[in-house]
Amino acid sequence: MGRKRKSVEERKREVFYTISQIIAEKGLSEVSTIEVAKRLGVSQPAIYKYFKNKDEMIIYFLENLRQELEKITEKAEYGESARQKLKIIITEHLKLIDETKSLPKIVFSDVLYVDEEKRDKLKEIVTSYWNKVKEIIEFGIENGEIKDIDPEFAVRLIMGVILSSSLKWFVNGMKTSILDETDFILDNIFKILLKEKK
Repeated sequence: MGRKRKSVEERKREVFYTISQIIAEKGLSEVSTIEVAKRLGVSQPAIYKYFKNKDEMIIYFLENLRQELEKITEKAEYGESARQKLKIIITEHLKLIDETKSLPKIVFSDVLYVDEEKRDKLKEIVTSYWNKVKEIIEFGIENGEIKDIDPEFAVRLIMGVILSSSLKWFVNGMKTSILDETDFILDNIFKILLKEKK
């Protein structure tokens, strides 16, 4: 009896993680239908069933990235306090970086910035995610949990810490899990943002 054929969604999900691996190892400029096919153990024409070319694959990757970030913000909605919501955002964001090993490289990739369509797609994704985190900060300020801080600055602080931690992790060869940084990041961000309990 032969192997069960993978669904279009299963195959596309594999492509998402394969592109992540290529970006993590070689950068976004090295993503190609040939490289993806080779890593998946299929022919290049098999990839063309799902994507016409490299650009379509990268747009698909970015769209998937948007969905992953939306899942994080949706999960955060279940937190009852700003602290719980931020803990979910930061923890899940680090998990996504650990799984894909490519997020910081994507943000700094020149491939995205020379192509207006891709740059606009990334801007849309980042802006949407940024605004959701900002809403959590505003919620925390309103309920007296977070210090009276500029919400925009607070988001920059959170994203900057995540990005710099990722960068440090990358330059150290990703020998450990970035998730090892979770408690350090949470403790210090909470010290800066949260009001002390009386």
